[in-house]
Amino acid sequence: MVMKINCKTLVFISLFINPVSAAFAAEIPDTQQLFKQKCSLCHAIDKKKLGPAVTAMTSDTQSLRQAISKGKNAMPAFEDKLTKVEINGLVDYLLTKQQTLK
Repeated sequence: MVMKINCKTLVFISLFINPVSAAFAAEIPDTQQLFKQKCSLCHAIDKKKLGPAVTAMTSDTQSLRQAISKGKNAMPAFEDKLTKVEINGLVDYLLTKQQTLK
């Protein structure tokens, strides 16, 4: 009897819990890959390219979010190209890189 309860529990978990976990995981962007795809043409982590290095950028969350969303100087706006989750992920990625390289 114990074995049947365990099997039923495992089936329940695999059918109902895993899809929920996968849905949450799908919402979390791979920010390193996103940075490579959308930002690295103009920005490097520790040196100036067309735009400033990540280490030279502001560490103000709102300013970074604004620059990514609305654009700044020659940088285009990404609010129509990226989701809010992706923009917030990029801001977190930039801040993390700044912290680890100081």
